[in-house]
Amino acid sequence: MGKKNRKFVYLFILVLIVLYIAIYVVPKVTGIFETTETLEAGSLQGTEETICYFVREETVYEAGVSGELAYPIKEGTHIRKGTTAIKLTEKTLPKQEEAEKREESKYKEIIDRLGESAIQTADGKVGSSGIFSSYVDGYEAFFTPESMETLKYEDVRDLKIQAEDVKRDESLAREPIFKISDNDNWYLMCWVEAASVAKYEIGNEMTIQLPEGAVGVTIKNIIEDGDHWKILFRCNRYYKGFSKSRIEEARIITRDYSGLIAENGSITTRDGKPGVMVRQTSGEYVFTRVKILARDGDYSALQDVSFIDEDGNSVDTVKVYDEILKHPGEGT
Repeated sequence: MGKKNRKFVYLFILVLIVLYIAIYVVPKVTGIFETTETLEAGSLQGTEETICYFVREETVYEAGVSGELAYPIKEGTHIRKGTTAIKLTEKTLPKQEEAEKREESKYKEIIDRLGESAIQTADGKVGSSGIFSSYVDGYEAFFTPESMETLKYEDVRDLKIQAEDVKRDESLAREPIFKISDNDNWYLMCWVEAASVAKYEIGNEMTIQLPEGAVGVTIKNIIEDGDHWKILFRCNRYYKGFSKSRIEEARIITRDYSGLIAENGSITTRDGKPGVMVRQTSGEYVFTRVKILARDGDYSALQDVSFIDEDGNSVDTVKVYDEILKHPGEGT
């Protein structure tokens, strides 16, 4: 191939490379070179990550006699008072064999935690309406609508609770065999830091996102507990993990905030007060104080026009379509 042809091929390849960069690379990195952003109206959800504790009015039933079990009712079914939830056919065991099995029972800890709160049944009939479940954790008498008002953060912070599926073919007397949970009203309980408690008000409705879906709740009570505040939520909505959940990671959506949306990196501080650098018609940037209504991992919702600061003074702030400096650096 002659030098002239090689030159043409090299030039052609170079053109292709330039076109590729222009079409595929530049659009992806344009944001790197942008130095400002324009404030526009939008909304942001105020959220809080926490641990929620499930509280239910529930009754655990134990086998009144040793025997064989049959479960005609499906997990999660709502049944009425007087319904036969399980069939228990008595089967007498030699005393020595029963004693050995009782010693090896996997439900010993659950039985100890339940104490005298469980109900023994031989006919399998339930004494109240509710949701049938074979998942039992032994804390049914610990987390109750009555006790939740007085439970402290120190009482629950180190608990590791996993419900045990007690559905099986046979049972010893006094072993747990099922439970009934009232789903007309059930509760979620969590603790938040003092700095967050202002987001909550008794009677307010909120949404809590849980591992198996979101539920609407109403704040029942707010109780000071040392350095924390206990929030009690009432719920009557369906939740898939209702019967077997006790402790779950949760995200509380406190409210939707409307304001001017800015990237978190655009917010700096001056004398400890948050603000942004607003571009003037002269091209200069001037620090302007802001009130942050809500923020997530990427963006903040800002109050527009003006706000009242902690000293009761009216402060002029940013307006829609203001151009602000991105990444102004750490403040003072």
